Amino acid sequence: MLDLVRLTKLTEDLKQAVLSENVDEIQRLCSENNDFIFSIQPEKKNSTANQQLKSFIDIHQSATLLVKNTHQTVQGQLYQSIKVRKSVSKYKGVKHAE
Repeated sequence: MLDLVRLTKLTEDLKQAVLSENVDEIQRLCSENNDFIFSIQPEKKNSTANQQLKSFIDIHQSATLLVKNTHQTVQGQLYQSIKVRKSVSKYKGVKHAE
């Protein structure tokens, strides 16, 4: 049986985190509710529950996309940082600078 109260609360919290683009909160919510998320299954006779489930899926996909985009941005920044550090270390004076 699907826990609609928990699903509704999780959907609202996740939606709030996505709207505020709070990646840490998204990751926290998903890790704390991981078992619940993977245990969700649609119900054949309960259209209200299925509608709520569709809403959760949409929000969860938005959250996943936001986390992926943030990860790509951070990876790009890290690459640029490493690239700059390597080019700076080519100069002899930099190694001995204080």
